[in-house]
Amino acid sequence: MTRTIINNEYYLRHRKSYRVNSDKWRALRTDILKPLIDICETFLLRYCRVHIFRFDLHLRQYTDDNRIISILQRRLFKRIKVSYKMKNVGFVWVREKEKAKSQHYHCVIYLDGNKIRHPGSVQRWVNELWSQICGGTCYWSRYHNVPRGDEIAIQKVIYHLSYLAKPRGKGQRPLQTKDYGWTRSICASKRPLSNAKGEE
Repeated sequence: MTRTIINNEYYLRHRKSYRVNSDKWRALRTDILKPLIDICETFLLRYCRVHIFRFDLHLRQYTDDNRIISILQRRLFKRIKVSYKMKNVGFVWVREKEKAKSQHYHCVIYLDGNKIRHPGSVQRWVNELWSQICGGTCYWSRYHNVPRGDEIAIQKVIYHLSYLAKPRGKGQRPLQTKDYGWTRSICASKRPLSNAKGEE
């Protein structure tokens, strides 16, 4: 994706204007804003309610790559899909490093809001898996249950998630290591995710 920096209060995506956490003192990267919005839009096409949960991950030691995030994602997705009988899980993460010696990650997970309303079990799994993988710590941010068509709730969640798109702290990594990643298969098609009978 093209890396563009904006300082606007609103960001236009797919002919829809979203209020974002940006102003003349605080910029945002559009290459990160796009998947944050696109996955939300795709899930709202698929489900009448979407559960969105943001959390942060800290490490004890610096790593040159993001392999630990891939491990967490694989193991966490497996637990979620088996426990909640879900076919689709959306995920966005960003890597940042500022004054601390090791990097940290901000993460967002998107789930079928018809099957989950509170992230308690997901919190427990993230904490357990992250401790096993690297001995790191987890911090919980807000979660949202967003109904399809509720523009106030949709705008509120995009504003909250847009914090991940700030440029500060990014780029402190080897050239071959990414600043962010997302479940690309979720947004690979403009069509809604495959729908199962009776899930709307």
